[in-house]
Amino acid sequence: MATANDVLRIAAGELGYSRWADPEPGTKYGRWYAQSHGSYFGTSGVPFCAMFASWCLDRAGQSFPGMPAAYVPYILRDGRNAGRQVTTRSAQPGDLIIFNWDGGEVDHIGFVEINRGSYVQTIEGNTNNGAVARRTRSWGTVAAILRPAYTGASGSLEGIGHGTLQVDGSCGPATIGRWQQILGTSVDGVITGQVRPSGYARPALQSYAYGGDGSQLVRRTQEILKNEGIYSGKVDGLAGPKYIDGLHRHLGVATQNMKPWTNWGYGLGRALQTRLNQGKF
Repeated sequence: MATANDVLRIAAGELGYSRWADPEPGTKYGRWYAQSHGSYFGTSGVPFCAMFASWCLDRAGQSFPGMPAAYVPYILRDGRNAGRQVTTRSAQPGDLIIFNWDGGEVDHIGFVEINRGSYVQTIEGNTNNGAVARRTRSWGTVAAILRPAYTGASGSLEGIGHGTLQVDGSCGPATIGRWQQILGTSVDGVITGQVRPSGYARPALQSYAYGGDGSQLVRRTQEILKNEGIYSGKVDGLAGPKYIDGLHRHLGVATQNMKPWTNWGYGLGRALQTRLNQGKF
């Protein structure tokens, strides 16, 4: 069995996958499912949202009634029969979220990443024209929330500023929430208000959202980096290349004569987690 964070870390690691860029027929999730359920699922054009969710749970070692599966209505039926459905607005990180677009049979499934109150942030397969992507959804499209029997604490962000972080380089909600707690900003486990990268990458930053006017956490750290003389950009809350370079220097990952360090990789993530486990930044 696994924790909700285990499953979300695996799902977030698949962000950016596209069936159009896959060099083999079908999708990686469909080919995996086809090994036990028939060759049809490994062919091109087969919807893969349910198989993506099944793959993530399987990789984490987390079971769920009726899964692995390729048909969302069966997942909903078996989850309900097993008593795994919870009220929609109580959705927590790691929950399975099921959508209905037209009032008929349910259509689509993904994982809850963050419950924002007025809407929900998700990670889904077979979305954005055949990709694995982070989405924001209104509650009006949500048909059901199903909760796997995770081990340990629930996926709630309550108490996220406590406990020891796993030093794996993956900067998900637990890492970002701890960082926010230490620096005294609001704690929601996500770097909000970002723009899409251009010329740099953030593969290890796995808890962020686009849109808005930058992140309170990033602004606070930009001020710290400016005071240290290792960041020359604006205090705008955007985790761009100059900011990422400054983080490398602040955390001792890079030296002053080696630059630019513009990609937020797993080495930077591990250094950040190690520092946060010391209760400081």
